[in-house]
Amino acid sequence: MANIYPFKGILYKEDLRKASVMAPPYDVISDEYRAKLNKNNPYNVVRLTLPEVYDKAKEYLDNWLDEGILKFDSDCCFYGYTCDYEFDGKKRQLKGILAALKLEEFGKHIRPHEKTLKGPKIDRFNLITTTNASFCPIMGLYDKSHTIREHLSKASSKKPIFEATFEGQLHRLFKITDKEAIKAIEEDFSNKIVIIADGHHRYETALMIKKHYNEQGIKEGGFDYIMILLVEAEDGGLSLGAIHRLIKKLNDLDSFIGKLKEYFQIEEGRNPSADFIMYTDKRFYSLTLKGKRQKGILNSLDSKVFEDVVYKGILKLTDEDIKNQTVSGYAHSEEELIELVDKQKAKVGFILKPMSFEQLVKITEEGLTVPQKSTFFYPKIPSGLVGYHFRSIEGCLDV
Repeated sequence: MANIYPFKGILYKEDLRKASVMAPPYDVISDEYRAKLNKNNPYNVVRLTLPEVYDKAKEYLDNWLDEGILKFDSDCCFYGYTCDYEFDGKKRQLKGILAALKLEEFGKHIRPHEKTLKGPKIDRFNLITTTNASFCPIMGLYDKSHTIREHLSKASSKKPIFEATFEGQLHRLFKITDKEAIKAIEEDFSNKIVIIADGHHRYETALMIKKHYNEQGIKEGGFDYIMILLVEAEDGGLSLGAIHRLIKKLNDLDSFIGKLKEYFQIEEGRNPSADFIMYTDKRFYSLTLKGKRQKGILNSLDSKVFEDVVYKGILKLTDEDIKNQTVSGYAHSEEELIELVDKQKAKVGFILKPMSFEQLVKITEEGLTVPQKSTFFYPKIPSGLVGYHFRSIEGCLDV
């Protein structure tokens, strides 16, 4: 079972709970944007999530807690969260619960959904072991739950403790403090599996941190938990898009298209029933597989078929080649794909269809993972709404 608990979050004082203290996830912030965030508000959370020096982040955190800029919540609580946003021209609302998730190795109750690259974990390791805090929640998915939906609905009908429009999206944070509600949510999760949607590397880093303290003889503490936003997979309002494929280098485009014709029927234009849409030289082409897809849930995914047929079959790329992205590449939207090809930063682009949440859940239930860069979850959760400190869990394990 997945064990989740309420926690005493770190919150900005009430008159600072506004957009100017918020920041995007640390891994999408450029140096220029970081400078802008710092200039907009001297208390912006980016000083804690993306510092130039780790000790400086600890100094800011300690000082802001001493000065009352930040404070620990007086209650052990879950935090309801909503985000009003737009995706593919449609208005949507993401709904979820922020909780402290007890760490365990991937596999039984907590599962990754994709193969991950060996990422720069040492940066987050150094930051969190220096500050003992994190302001960037990971995101997890769970199967349908009437209980959680009911308590989240009740919480979001009340006045939020934080409400701000940041980067065109309306974010709201609510407290869930009722002991019966907390117990009901904990019990409901006791028979659920959590699928990590966003934050695989941060979860793995948290496991490294736990091991680090265990090896020092410290067997338990706040490092045993990670702050997570839990979202119902199919009905939680999260959008699941495709990550499209690029080929950056080709010696002979005509020869490549000739090889594609061995596997695909190719027609000019965009046919919605085609397997892939190719874009090159300012033209679209529809590609339809000549044979049937192989059996198995993974082979129903565009990303798996494309990897097997084009990257590995035609271009003879290895897993290491794909990881290095010298020949291969990715685009998170059709607009980005078209721009990269038109600017000759890529030779060819391929538009893929997104997988469904049903496919994603089934894949993880079977203990499988999808190829790298198969999923694009939106929206991304900003930092600054609430933070987790190793002390946040104190007194909250038996509410």
